[in-house]
Amino acid sequence: QTTDRQQGLAIDRAYLTLKYNMNSDWMMRITTDVHLDTGLSKKNNNIFLKYAYVQGKLLGDAVVLRLGQSHTPWIDHEEHLWAHRYASPVFIDKHGFDASSDLGIGLKGKLADGLVKYWVTETDGAGYSHPGMHQDTAGNWQKGLPKAFDFDSRIGIYPIEGLTLDFQFRDGYKGTKYYDAANNRTTPGTKHRLWQVMATYGMGHDWRVGANYVQEKSDRKADVLNAITAQTDKTTGYALWGWTRFGDSSFGAYGRYDYDQKTRDTVPGIKQKTSRYLLGLEYFPAHNVTLSLVYDYSKTTNNKLTKGAIAKNTTYGLYSQFKF
Repeated sequence: QTTDRQQGLAIDRAYLTLKYNMNSDWMMRITTDVHLDTGLSKKNNNIFLKYAYVQGKLLGDAVVLRLGQSHTPWIDHEEHLWAHRYASPVFIDKHGFDASSDLGIGLKGKLADGLVKYWVTETDGAGYSHPGMHQDTAGNWQKGLPKAFDFDSRIGIYPIEGLTLDFQFRDGYKGTKYYDAANNRTTPGTKHRLWQVMATYGMGHDWRVGANYVQEKSDRKADVLNAITAQTDKTTGYALWGWTRFGDSSFGAYGRYDYDQKTRDTVPGIKQKTSRYLLGLEYFPAHNVTLSLVYDYSKTTNNKLTKGAIAKNTTYGLYSQFKF
């Protein structure tokens, strides 16, 4: 058994956004994202171009075009409902099943007076942290565009005030299918397919509860040239979460429970299972200032698909969020 304890201070994320409305139908946005990057050898922080897009209404709110590096259909939407991204990412973001931003084209809109909303995108699939790059067979990111576009979508139904019902479907290679110039071929890549459903209910800034069910499957194709065998991973999971403000006071609370189960066809009979609990008590001392005491605990059995291996992680501390 190995125990590792760490303590200290960290600024995890910092965003700076510029928006410009050209007229009532067209606008543009640029957002930079500064955050810790453990892959850097000489410095701790990296600056990413999170969003850089132009958006225009083609048929009013029914058909809106977006071009550039933009939100993907799901993560930002759920983060708005969860409302506590500073304490924890949402399920598919934490597990790396989708990126929060990617380079491509998208269409979104509202139908039937807002009863139905949709958003579909075609993107490079590599995510905003690797624009214009592909992932080689060794898992390293290299310069050069991927050879396949990824499809991502969300459709939502909002039948009554406060109730949200959403469905996501994503299909693509996440930048793993690319042209191998040295061997004049296209690599097989790894095909990823994700779907999830989510239902939430709440009232404005007072309270909200939600539930998600998620399934993600990755099929790594055999690549004889690089001695890579075929492999299929499948993850299913769910999340239960909620938050509330305590009346007209300056206090609130939130929590979530995440569970996932992962299997791999090359290690039959072994299931990696993870349960996670997060609880927070927050305080709002001033407008756009949030302070929060957080307890975050997770336990994984058959960790890394190794029979009998157990991993536990406990995090607690003071979290904060400032907006201006």
